[in-house]
Amino acid sequence: MTIREIVQGIFNYHPDLGDRRHPDVMVGGDPDVECTGVLVSIAPTVPVIRHAIEIGANFIFVHEPTFFSAYDDECEWLEGNPVYEEKLALLRDNGIVVFRDHDHIHAHKPDGIFHYLIKQMGWEDYVVPNTREQEIVLPETTLGELVLDIKKKMYLEHIRYIGNLDAKVSKIGFCGHLLPGPHTNWSTNDQVARSWKYDVVIPGETVDWTVPLYYRDAAMLGKNKGMIIPGHFVQEEAGMRWAHEWLRPLVDADIPISFAAAGDMFRYM
Repeated sequence: MTIREIVQGIFNYHPDLGDRRHPDVMVGGDPDVECTGVLVSIAPTVPVIRHAIEIGANFIFVHEPTFFSAYDDECEWLEGNPVYEEKLALLRDNGIVVFRDHDHIHAHKPDGIFHYLIKQMGWEDYVVPNTREQEIVLPETTLGELVLDIKKKMYLEHIRYIGNLDAKVSKIGFCGHLLPGPHTNWSTNDQVARSWKYDVVIPGETVDWTVPLYYRDAAMLGKNKGMIIPGHFVQEEAGMRWAHEWLRPLVDADIPISFAAAGDMFRYM
């Protein structure tokens, strides 16, 4: 079974996005060779690529980009950059193909990332209907207990948070980004306004002086408000950690499928 055949099976499994521009493309080696193994991860970091080489897998299946921007098939802006060229050479010299499944997996019903994130957290029974599995109402707990639970279930040694650890919380809002909008170079005011309905917001990325500052001030004023920031890769990694459940039937039984955590990209002193 070739890598291209596996990728076509993935496209067939997901909803058809039609002619819409999307970033779900292959880069690296030749996709028409026989697949020797599938390595699943959130992103094709250099350590993940090196792990694929070590285990003899020539197909890396990921959710996030290889080359630092939305579209891995538009890399002219990186020509001459040594990091880009060395990373591309690492893939090509070892015959490794990377396929990014981003828009298609999010378009799946249920969402192939957040569905498994909720499953990993054990919150399936607490999802608010019709919210794309991003709004959760838990039995009342404290912010501190929630921080420790997320830290454990996302396999983290450290985690950032804002708020009073004794605050009573229940209503949780997941969001992929709290970042600049398409028409501004700063976060929009409606992000702050929309966040108020939650006791705790768990974003992928943040701009510090917008929603994080709002939640910090709310906590300092005695409100039961908090923010937990595991990081975008860590938060969405659960969707790929569990991807074998639907990927395994699409791949010949003799082709091994394994998972490698990219982990928290930051280090702490």
